[in-house]
Amino acid sequence: MAEMVTVPEASHVKWSSYVLRGIVALIIGFMVLLWTGLAVEIVVILLGVVLLLASIQALVLALRVPKGKALPGGPVVMGVLGLVVGIIAILFPWILAVTITILVAILLLFIGFVDIATAVFHPEFTGHQFILGLTGAIAVILGGIYLFFPVLGAMVMVIVYLGFFAILYGVLSIATGFMVKGEKKAAAA
Repeated sequence: MAEMVTVPEASHVKWSSYVLRGIVALIIGFMVLLWTGLAVEIVVILLGVVLLLASIQALVLALRVPKGKALPGGPVVMGVLGLVVGIIAILFPWILAVTITILVAILLLFIGFVDIATAVFHPEFTGHQFILGLTGAIAVILGGIYLFFPVLGAMVMVIVYLGFFAILYGVLSIATGFMVKGEKKAAAA
């Protein structure tokens, strides 16, 4: 007869905490899918706040130099630049969202063209030219869509990476909670 192996730490965790965080994640995921534009703005504003706080910290640390030593130029420039970008993110979130989407588009185009070129001109690097070429083509198509429709691209990125991820995370957390509950019942019996 097989014995059930239990993790000692799992007995200290309430199964309901997994279920609760799963429900919260599901709510967030569905809210993102329903109000994607608002979700994009909130995400960018929160990134702006984090950037502001990090920039202030960088400036404070840079300005705390011992007397007689020069200010470190790099941290001061980065701190000031971070403040500017953080303020833009908070005041004009769609400008930063579009900018980030365009940067992602350029990266996707670059990666896609490199994959296609490798598949076509350097087949010796891989025995899977078709798959490499296909992934390159997908990256180029997605990069082109993001480049020419950056607002749509920003919304798609938030839907996929925040909305769908939150829903998947929520479902898995709820499942984990019920599995922990089942393990506790089995251990008690």
